[in-house]
Amino acid sequence: MSKKRDANDSLATPPPAAKAKKDAPKSGADKSGPAEIPKQRFLGLFRRKEKWVLTWRGRFALWGGLVVLGLIFIGKVHPFLAVTDRVDTQYLVIEGWVPNYAVEESIAEFKSKPYVKIFTVGADPLTGKNIQEGDSIAIECAGRLKWMGMDMSKVQAVPARIKYRNRTYESALALRKWIEENHEPVTSFNLVTLGPHSRRSRLLFEEAFEGTAHVGIISVTHREYDPNRWWKYSEGVKEVIGEGVGYVYARFFFHPDKNKSY
Repeated sequence: MSKKRDANDSLATPPPAAKAKKDAPKSGADKSGPAEIPKQRFLGLFRRKEKWVLTWRGRFALWGGLVVLGLIFIGKVHPFLAVTDRVDTQYLVIEGWVPNYAVEESIAEFKSKPYVKIFTVGADPLTGKNIQEGDSIAIECAGRLKWMGMDMSKVQAVPARIKYRNRTYESALALRKWIEENHEPVTSFNLVTLGPHSRRSRLLFEEAFEGTAHVGIISVTHREYDPNRWWKYSEGVKEVIGEGVGYVYARFFFHPDKNKSY
């Protein structure tokens, strides 16, 4: 029995050499490994984290894509803003602020198609104080039509009594009010304006008429710059950027009061 117990004890207790090997410190390779960098520092205000960054190929692809998008923008933005899209109608509307050459082209447009009346629209002059009582860009434009030989029995000036804000939209509201008060059978008209202003003008006139009339648009070419190379002219850059921003605002952020009496 004594021999048997001694044999069992020898099996249960590891030999000193094995125990020493188990309790031995880590190898020199483990000691020389890099110390772990803390994930947070400065009272937890900063945290370390891994991230993906672009390689030179990725940067090349990114900049190449931006260049392509820029070229597409330069080539497409002016035709998009300076849109011409006529409708079949007997009525022509001229925004009164357009230059004389646009008024001349409006007369040519009127004579080339079966129009019966021209409306000139516009707000008060942006001069701080009207030169004459009741002065208006719409009335001034009608005067230019008369000076150019237009039959004034076919011209109707419709002034909008507003000076500074929402001039295009208020001009459209004034026209709608005149048509309804005078029972003019206008169910469609073509609007004449200048260059890149045309898309925004059509949008605002459609907003003002709320589907009661079909709005066509005629964009007269701006003569102060070449529309095909607008980015080479200060006036072209100003027009395209300004009208582009204006159109985005009118499309997405302009919400007129529908309950307002026009």
